[in-house]
Amino acid sequence: MNTNHRLFLEIGIHFLNHLEMELNKDSKVIDAISLDGKTPREINSEIKKNLIDSFPELTSYPNPNFNLFLVWWEKNKFLYPYESFSLESYNIIFYYRLLSLRDWSDKSKQDFHNKTLEVFEKFDYKRPGFAVTDFLNYENNMRELLREIVLGMFEIDEKKAWELIYEQSRTYQTIVNEFFERILQDALNDSERLLHNILPKKIASELKTKNSVEPIHVPSATVLFTDFKGFTQLSEQMSATQLIAELDECFSIFDSIIDLYGLEKIKTIGDSYMCAGGIPEFSNTHTVDCALASLQMRDSMNLLYDRKTRENKPYWKVRIGFHSGELTAGVIGQKKFSYDIWGDTVNTASRMESSGIPGEVNVSASVFEVLDPFFVLEPRGRIEAKNKGKIEMYILKGLRKRFQNVDQSLNQSSNDTSQEFKTFSKLGNSDFWNLYEKLKNGAKISRRKT
Repeated sequence: MNTNHRLFLEIGIHFLNHLEMELNKDSKVIDAISLDGKTPREINSEIKKNLIDSFPELTSYPNPNFNLFLVWWEKNKFLYPYESFSLESYNIIFYYRLLSLRDWSDKSKQDFHNKTLEVFEKFDYKRPGFAVTDFLNYENNMRELLREIVLGMFEIDEKKAWELIYEQSRTYQTIVNEFFERILQDALNDSERLLHNILPKKIASELKTKNSVEPIHVPSATVLFTDFKGFTQLSEQMSATQLIAELDECFSIFDSIIDLYGLEKIKTIGDSYMCAGGIPEFSNTHTVDCALASLQMRDSMNLLYDRKTRENKPYWKVRIGFHSGELTAGVIGQKKFSYDIWGDTVNTASRMESSGIPGEVNVSASVFEVLDPFFVLEPRGRIEAKNKGKIEMYILKGLRKRFQNVDQSLNQSSNDTSQEFKTFSKLGNSDFWNLYEKLKNGAKISRRKT
């Protein structure tokens, strides 16, 4: 009989003895639902049956003079008594461990590896007090107990037997490390995604590297605000669930649009949505990018408004306004981080929105100077703005005719109110985007009326 088979039988009888003790535990321990909707009784009975069916000689093998698993349990200093806890998960792994030890083939080793990972996938590793080192220590204790079994065996190559046990133990610990390193990496990836949902990628990287973010002065950026006229009154006619669903639909549309044009979402407050261009990365096109985004925001909300009113449902009109100028950007908060912007540009942009016309895009004179070569803007004259006095304002109507691509414009799509706004394409034809590239590279585009 070779060393592997001798080891298998010697350890196998200990395992069989343990399974019988498992099945004699109190019904409260072994008849509750466990893995895959089965009870510990069902799982352990199946393991015992497979073990005996495959290796009937175990039934006539001398019983061990001690309970390997009880001693192992005590060495691990588990909180619960051995009798009050079922080890069905570990028993599954140990069964495949025995098969691998006996066969010592590539297939049996791979089966042991795969089954261990499969069981680990179902383990509650998020429970309080859990540590990966515990698993490794448990295996160290089992390996030493198996070594004692080897030392008590007669007519066996102890060196080879120990090498087999040690190699298999190290393999198991490698699997443990592999699994929990993957879990850790998944957690880190989730953390990265969460951080990037809260902060711009560049800012998140700085925060991770330096544990802080220096506020910066931005010489030129564009800040855009939206809100909904009549939101407060209409919200009183909706259930909380309906209200959140309606806002989520609107803000999800805005998210998709600003992603298309490379803008940075700053925050939402109630029914107000705030984003900006030219931060945190410098851009020569931030005003044009905000203009394109605002037109698609406007058209999307106007289509939604038309659809809802035809269905006799209460809805709101969107107001959009933006302004360009210098500002300060930075991160505030110690526990809940927030990327935010400050300065007169932000305040003026807010006034562009609040002084705007429902269903339209309202912009300042500084924005007009940049957009005039590309877009049609209607002057409103000097309009009173809260705490600002009278400010020159313009209504942004759309791209100039020679830059339009009518097939891409939502408000020129035959009033297709079945559009679900799941995808958006950029406004503008090739002539426009050729000029845009020049602007992006620092060119100054002269004003030209068409």
